[in-house]
Amino acid sequence: MPETLKTEHPHIVCLEGLCGGEPVIDGLRVTVRHVVALHQRGETILEIAEALSINEAQVFHALSYFFDHRDDILAPISQEEQAHGRFSRS
Repeated sequence: MPETLKTEHPHIVCLEGLCGGEPVIDGLRVTVRHVVALHQRGETILEIAEALSINEAQVFHALSYFFDHRDDILAPISQEEQAHGRFSRS
């Protein structure tokens, strides 16, 4: 059985084997990175909650986790953008 690592942020866990071990909303496959990406696009807390079928508290805790672990969350986003850039130039 995969190990669940609770974080200091309610609703946010890391689960070995789920979403590459990225922090997710507890019980779901919604990554903190996904919540952050929507927030950076200008979506409101309520819009993010509705789009991802989660509640506003879960959105707040995902964003709180992000602000405490910014570099850990931004690194995969940057890697994805670089990979997409390589493929779009081909």
